[in-house]
Amino acid sequence: MDRKDFLIRKAGAEDVPLIRDLIKGLASYEKRPQDMTGTEEQLRYWLFEREIATVLIAEYNGKAIGYALYYPMFGSFSAVGKIHLEDVFIQPDFRGCGFGKAFLANIAGRVLADGYTEMEWSCLDWNTPSIEFYERLGAERETGREYFRFDRAELEAVAAVSVDVFS
Repeated sequence: MDRKDFLIRKAGAEDVPLIRDLIKGLASYEKRPQDMTGTEEQLRYWLFEREIATVLIAEYNGKAIGYALYYPMFGSFSAVGKIHLEDVFIQPDFRGCGFGKAFLANIAGRVLADGYTEMEWSCLDWNTPSIEFYERLGAERETGREYFRFDRAELEAVAAVSVDVFS
């Protein structure tokens, strides 16, 4: 890898089609392409109108080879700002060449420069190559938690229950 040909830049609204394609690549890698249902309009709204997250594009020789998406969080126990790294993805043909390490180092530097003190992310339990990569870099696994989620229908159902609680 020639460092001068590797560029990491903050994405802009004009990159929405590219971002969507890269997210599709991640969804395919994670064996869940059917879950990639976000539209360009939704991405544009949330990422560039609402500015809910930051997207970085990794380029090599002028070609997009990966992306990262992260957003701020707050740790109530520690009272510090943190970052949740939602996605970090390097195209398969560019793995094992140092791009992932350089990309993660750049993300870490940006996070620190913005005043955050921690970064967390998750990884699918079957994704051994990524788990081993993170561990080689010194990442610590968090244990003792189970992750939960509500989809829209579940959110609506729970919101209705909370109204009925005091009735």
